[in-house]
Parts: sequence; structure tokens; C-alpha cells
Amino acid sequence: MKGYLHKIGKVWYTTVDLPRLRGERRRQKEIRLGGVSKSEAQTKERQVLRDIEEQCVFEAPNTTVEQLLQSWLAHTAPTAASQPISPKTHERYVSIVRNQLIRHLGTIPLRKLNPRHITEMQTTLRQQGLSGTTCLHVHRVLHTALNFGVRSLHVVKSNAASAVRPPRASIRRLYVDEQSIRMLLAAANGTRLEVPVMLAAVTGVRRGELLALCWQDIDFERKRLVVSRSLEETKAFGLRFKAPKSGHVRVVPIADSLLAALSTHKERQNADRRRLESAYADHGLVFCNEDGSPWAPDTLTKQFAAIAKRIGLKGFRLHDVRHGFASISLKQGTSVKEVSELLGHSSPLITLSTYAHTMEGVARNAVNRLADSLVEASRGEQSVRKCEKSAVVQ
Repeated sequence: MKGYLHKIGKVWYTTVDLPRLRGERRRQKEIRLGGVSKSEAQTKERQVLRDIEEQCVFEAPNTTVEQLLQSWLAHTAPTAASQPISPKTHERYVSIVRNQLIRHLGTIPLRKLNPRHITEMQTTLRQQGLSGTTCLHVHRVLHTALNFGVRSLHVVKSNAASAVRPPRASIRRLYVDEQSIRMLLAAANGTRLEVPVMLAAVTGVRRGELLALCWQDIDFERKRLVVSRSLEETKAFGLRFKAPKSGHVRVVPIADSLLAALSTHKERQNADRRRLESAYADHGLVFCNEDGSPWAPDTLTKQFAAIAKRIGLKGFRLHDVRHGFASISLKQGTSVKEVSELLGHSSPLITLSTYAHTMEGVARNAVNRLADSLVEASRGEQSVRKCEKSAVVQ
């Protein structure tokens, strides 16, 4: 907040721009500071501005929740020069604001919004069939937007969402067994999805990372690949490459069988390049359209879903192949730290929380094996002692 210091006669005044939402007229208030020196007037002005911010003296009576939400979306919207949040995240925010928040709370005056309104909205959303996780996302978006209204715009005194218990996220059990992955690999055999699905299954890379992979990222001699970027598609920027989700580059080892499949895939791609000549848009991508252009992530998702549905795995997502990699690796004894690094998680704690059910199964099997070995050994020793005691008695 800023004031405009000026003097009328011998008296100093400051004109303050009052907080306002996007689209509202400019509002100003002139405050008398008194017949003092300029330095004293500047000191008084700073105190006045602090008081306005702390007391939140401005609350527009007709401002609605929708107006605040639209102002918050405009404030967080990514541009070519500045991206406070990723374009994909902003698209999700826009969808939640339009489809849930404005529909249920938009017309309520901001100063009248209370926890009861928010609780009733949550109940309605659950009755409409939205999952607990989606309801939690709705709550978080509203909470963030209201915080913006409290701390940045000063158009509301308190955050009503803070007084409401957030919905509990739905727990999605990620049971992906080896049989399902084998079925998918068999179904994708001979199609454009054969090598992408194979690579996802044995490395756990994300969809966007898969589609951003370049041939220069694959080291055939050292048998590894480097994940350094991801491909995403948004309404604002279209297809574009960005940093991986975790924000850091990682190196993933690859098996001999996958190297052979990649070599064959590269030969087919080179044949397409020779056939199309100048019409081939060479971006150096491992997985791309027939003409070399980037393969849109949503297109890959739809093509994979069609294959999964055809073999009876309706609802099975490409991302579930990544979950399968993690679950199978953990079951086979790979450490949580190693799996976390291969997946590109920012912390092993994320791996633990996501695959807790898998870890429970691994731990149970380990405990059973240990107990069996100890019990059997103990019983064996008892049997030997009994035999020795019996021989002594005789």
C-alpha cells in the first residue's frame, strides 16, 4: 500500500489508494497529517499506512466471492515473463474456480461468507460424487484465494476457510501386479506404444518425461538415460518443454533388453526421416509423431487407455505403469531410497507415504521368513537336545 504525500497551505495530507478488486473503480481516501515538518509528515504517513493494513479498514459491501476469485486468478496467471505457478496448475485452479467455487459460493458477498457456507458446499460436492481428494483441492484453492484477499488486497478481515476442517483425501490403493504389466506389454507389442510403455514399465519415468526424452539423453555404452526435462501442453502456451516435476536432473539405469528395443525403434525412426526428407521436423525426440513433431501428452494418454480397455483393464492409466514399477521394485527388495531416486521423488518420505501398503506387504513377508527360520532353527535345536538327553538316559 502506498500514500501520496502533499501539502495544502501549511498542512500535510496523504492520499491513500484503498484496496480494490480487479475491475472495480479506483478508491482513494485523503488523510490529514497536520501542520508539521515534512519528515514528521512522512513518519505519520508510514504509521497511517501500517494502521490501514493491520486494521483492514476497507471492506467493500458489494464485493462477492466470485470477484475475489477472479482477481486472485488474474494475479496468479502465468505470463511469458513471469510464472508464479505453472500453466498446468493455473488451468486446474481455473477449472476448480469455475466449476465448483463460483457455482456454489460466487454470489455470496465476501463480508458475509462464513464457515457454514463452506461446509455446506463440501457436503454438496460429496453428494454430487466428487472424491475426497477433489474436495480437498477445492478447499485449498478457496483457502489460498481468501488469504490473498486478507493479506494482499485487504478486502476481507479473516479467512473463513481457516475455520473449516479440510476434507480427507481419498486413499487410492495402488495395487499394480506384474501380470497386468505383462498384459499391457503384450497388447502394445507391434504398435507405436510398444517401446514407450516398455520404457515406462522398467524405468518408472513420468509421461511428460517420456515424451521429452531425446536421443542424446540415452547413453547406450553406459546403459543409462538422463531425465532432464518434461513435455506439457496447456491452453496458454501449447506444447512446451520444462524442468522435471522434482526440479532436478536424474540418471536412470536401463536394461540390455530395453537397449535392444530402443535401437530397433531408432532404426524405424531413421527410416521415417529418410522417407519424409524435408517434411520431417527433427527435434531429436525419442518418442514423437511420425513426422518428428512432439507427441502431445493427452494423445498418448488416450491411445494407451484404448489398449488398456481392449484387454479388460478399463480405467488403468499410463501413470499406473509408473506405480507398477515402484511396487514391483519394492517387493523385489529394492530400497526405498533407491526407488525414490529412480522415480524422481523430492524425498523418500513421499515414496513411503505413496507405497505404504506395498511396504507393509514386504515387511510382513520379511517378518514371516525371519520368524520361520528362527522357529525352525529353535525346533531343530530342541529336537537335537532331546535326542542327546534320550541317549544319555539309555
